[in-house]
Amino acid sequence: MSSLRVTAIIAIVVVAACQSLVAQSTASLRSVSASDLTASTAAHETALQDTTLQTPEPQGDVLREAVLQDAVVPSPPITVGCDVGAPNACDTMNDPGCSCQAGEPCLCDRDHLLGDWMGLRSGLAEHGVVTDVIATQFYQGVASGGNEQRFRYGGKLDYFFTFLGEPLGLNKGFTLLMHAETGFGKSSNADAALLAPVNANMLTPLPFEDETAITGFQVMQALSEDWAVTAGRINTFDLFNTMYAQTGRGVDRFMNISSFFPMAASSTIPLVWNGAGVLKLHEGQIQGGLLVLDNTNIPTVSGIDDLFANGATIAGLWRFFTDFGGRPGSSLFLGTYGTGTFNSLDPAGWSFVPGDGLVVPDAEGSWSVNYIGEQQLWADRCNPERQVGLFSQWGLADEETSPYAWCMNVSLDFAGAVKSRPQDRIGAAYFYNGLSSDLKTLSSTVAPLDDVQGGEVYYNAAITPWCYLTTDLQVIDPARERADTAVLVGTRLSVSL
Repeated sequence: MSSLRVTAIIAIVVVAACQSLVAQSTASLRSVSASDLTASTAAHETALQDTTLQTPEPQGDVLREAVLQDAVVPSPPITVGCDVGAPNACDTMNDPGCSCQAGEPCLCDRDHLLGDWMGLRSGLAEHGVVTDVIATQFYQGVASGGNEQRFRYGGKLDYFFTFLGEPLGLNKGFTLLMHAETGFGKSSNADAALLAPVNANMLTPLPFEDETAITGFQVMQALSEDWAVTAGRINTFDLFNTMYAQTGRGVDRFMNISSFFPMAASSTIPLVWNGAGVLKLHEGQIQGGLLVLDNTNIPTVSGIDDLFANGATIAGLWRFFTDFGGRPGSSLFLGTYGTGTFNSLDPAGWSFVPGDGLVVPDAEGSWSVNYIGEQQLWADRCNPERQVGLFSQWGLADEETSPYAWCMNVSLDFAGAVKSRPQDRIGAAYFYNGLSSDLKTLSSTVAPLDDVQGGEVYYNAAITPWCYLTTDLQVIDPARERADTAVLVGTRLSVSL
């Protein structure tokens, strides 16, 4: 076999493996014998004999001139690293896009933009410290209607640290979950519908100010495979996302809080709170629990000095896991009761009640009853990650101590809607927040309020494994009777660093 023929064969293998620029790839090629080529090919799949050569689509003059005979070059497997022979690999460190260390996934294939942080991330994980940093940017605005038509830019840095007891030399089953946040810029939460915030993730640490705070410092100790105790500073978004990953904390999937959270419970469960409780586990998932929490929202203060100064909230929950027709699902019942002093203008940080000029009497105690259901409707038998899920929540609240009398939402989420893009997601939701009669009566002479309802659709596109771009559309009938229907459009870029 001539040297020119062997060189052409190697050029095809390199182009198919890393899809780099052919001119740069072929510059670094060197001749190998036919026996070496056969051995390299056999490492990936069984050699074929007496068959016609199948080559990738020709790219450039080098491939057009290559006429190969008496050899079989099967397509290389999908690979993962920057060294020769690794999946999705760059064959040399000089190849375009190969900006990582040898053996690491290339830029467009790694899980994090900055990779392994020069070995720091994996080194910490080996010693029981799991880290993740997510940067999310929002550009969202009211195109028509609402309270004010304007677009705003804001963002959030979320720092997650998980400390595992056994690798750290502590108790087996011990876990410390720490979540710090930096919020910056502005959001459209006050521009569209005050009682249905359109950007949930920008509610913390503070909704309208630049701020950095530790919003989660939760300790958990597993007592067995079925039971665990927990205590500390708990971020409700994180706890809820642990139970229902499809809610996404407003960072992926839906942005409006009313599309994915049981708003009827918002008066008795703050965004960030101190508390403790016991959890019942089922195959690693939270099945039930009993929690005692301080009903004061404390996103930027410790809350220790005033712990339980306004009483406590007791929250009990139980979840029934189901399997209808081979499709997994669950039904959860949640009840809350707070012993403190409340009023209908105090939603514990979850929303913004237009209460200027209102004198609202306080009342002792508050309660809510909620149902949360989820059900898988369809899954691709060839790729179970492609699926359609139904999610719905219904709740009742104490009208004397909550801005809401009842709330509901229902949503559909389609993972891998486009078969060729299995990591993309699309979703649609409808919500209805029925305001309490007390709040409607109190506001009737100042700024009449009515129930809030709306819909939301989103498309979350996976640009790379570490970068997701979401487009979002919301149409909301706001609480203010004098305000027109609000139409919001927005984009969200989330990057895992």
